[in-house]
Amino acid sequence: MEEKIGKKFLLYFRLALLCWILIANAILHIIGFSYGWLIFISNIMLFTLEGDVKERFLTVEIGGLVGLVLTVLAMLAISALTPIVGDLFGLLILGHPYAPKVLNNVGFAYLTCACIDTASFASNIGLFILVFVVGSLVFNGVCVLLMKPMKALAVKSVTKAASNA
Repeated sequence: MEEKIGKKFLLYFRLALLCWILIANAILHIIGFSYGWLIFISNIMLFTLEGDVKERFLTVEIGGLVGLVLTVLAMLAISALTPIVGDLFGLLILGHPYAPKVLNNVGFAYLTCACIDTASFASNIGLFILVFVVGSLVFNGVCVLLMKPMKALAVKSVTKAASNA
């Protein structure tokens, strides 16, 4: 019965996530918001990391923020870019065993993506960080909150199917 509940939960949860992602994308598109990638990378990371969902949530939020802050530091030191970027990437890679919540692949992903369009990032640093913090907390928060009702729906449907059989 637990296996059936697990399968139903995954089905319902994935459908709920798909709906939420489509709704969020539509809203961002309608309002002409061009920084949605800051939000959606965090969601990808939330569901690709291993471990408890609460731990992953913290890891994604803190790691993404650290990645953006390290990008700011790299941009402030643009005159000496080669040694600074090397140190920042090294900090993420070598520091991971000592501070995995803070120095992780999420931070690396954000540092890398934010460096793609440095002119846009440099002129909108505050907006980027604000969008990441608020957007990913809201978007991923809804995803985490969807888990409980989808689990309850799965239990209800499996229980109902078992009682009808």
